[in-house]
Amino acid sequence: MNNTLIKNLKSSVKTVFGWLGFKISKIPNKNTSPIKWVQTRVGKFSIFLTSNHLLPFYLENHPFYSTNLPRLALLVIKKYKDLRMIDVGANVGDTVALVRSACHFPIVSIEGDDKFFEILKVNLKQFEGVECYKQLLGEKDGTIEAILLKNIETARIQSTNTLNQKATLNIMKLDSFLENHRSFSSAKLLKIDTDGYDMKVIRGGMRFVKDSKPVLFFEYFFHEDQEDDGISTLLLLENAGYKDIIFYDNFGKFILSANLSDRILIKQLHNYIDKRTRTPLSYYDIILFHEEDSDLARKFIEDEMHFFYQEKDVSTQYEKNRHTPDLR
Repeated sequence: MNNTLIKNLKSSVKTVFGWLGFKISKIPNKNTSPIKWVQTRVGKFSIFLTSNHLLPFYLENHPFYSTNLPRLALLVIKKYKDLRMIDVGANVGDTVALVRSACHFPIVSIEGDDKFFEILKVNLKQFEGVECYKQLLGEKDGTIEAILLKNIETARIQSTNTLNQKATLNIMKLDSFLENHRSFSSAKLLKIDTDGYDMKVIRGGMRFVKDSKPVLFFEYFFHEDQEDDGISTLLLLENAGYKDIIFYDNFGKFILSANLSDRILIKQLHNYIDKRTRTPLSYYDIILFHEEDSDLARKFIEDEMHFFYQEKDVSTQYEKNRHTPDLR
């Protein structure tokens, strides 16, 4: 096959995927050497990250990537003027940069990896009212048999049950962390991004969740070694009064909103990202509202429908169409 034919074939494939709403791009080489710190623009700020970090690639090639949380924060602060946010799995501080590009409120950033925390500390110096702590969070206090498995952009806790090695990690419950940082014990926004450990972090913070009823933003993402089905934690949150749930794909595109009581739909969505089905979707970003914030949920869903699809007054239109007589 000659080079011209190959070039034309690649162009045709990109065009077809473009019609379907996808963009094909070459992923940067993950083995860039030597690894050094570079600066990149995130929101309105410039932050440091490692030269092989994929964040710039995601931001350039996926226009909705990580844009939902700043939009959410902008709405939540209108209701809660004294808004505070807990950022679990802060990485290099990109979440802080994005959120602070939209609005200003106190944030506590928690990161457990040494290398990421080193960069995080430097990046957060430009922000007032932001604290950072090096700590791994989980569903209990103490040590677990696990390692911190790292790649160029994230770090995740992996059990050593399936590995031929012995290692332990010190972890802490979010509830225990907040006992020593009480200024954030009433935070109304909790963001978690721990590469598949999010459900355990939530369960370790259920006292805080039940007391403060924060809006939750987390990844719904599972690794086989973590033995966590996710559904049980969603049921736990439903029993704590959480009701409205929004699903995004892993690049920040709005999928749908639902009610936690719709068990069949929730199970179907859960099954869709089961690795055994080889789905191209790795995980969801989920936003979850307590029933006391149903007003926020309705408003945010309306705003998101308008943001993505230019829809206005969705619920009003739905009710109007529902009562329109069939003229066939």
